[in-house]
Amino acid sequence: MLWVRMVATAVRLVWPDVLRPWRSPLLRWRLETFGILDEEGRPLAASSMTPRVLFRFVRSHPRQLVQFLRWAASLKQMSRG
Repeated sequence: MLWVRMVATAVRLVWPDVLRPWRSPLLRWRLETFGILDEEGRPLAASSMTPRVLFRFVRSHPRQLVQFLRWAASLKQMSRG
């Protein structure tokens, strides 16, 4: 059941850009604060987020992504009581 909550949390965090998550303001901000570097080694600005950058992040940081979603799903669960 945890995986279902994690997927629901991921969808909620990128809504209404669920089909284009790289356009989500929240996700852009979160990836910018994570410290992703562009091809030239400079910190990536949220305004320059592309599908390629997002999918490269997901592929290279799966553990951190799962930890974040688990944490976010637990916050949603705690708010219910």
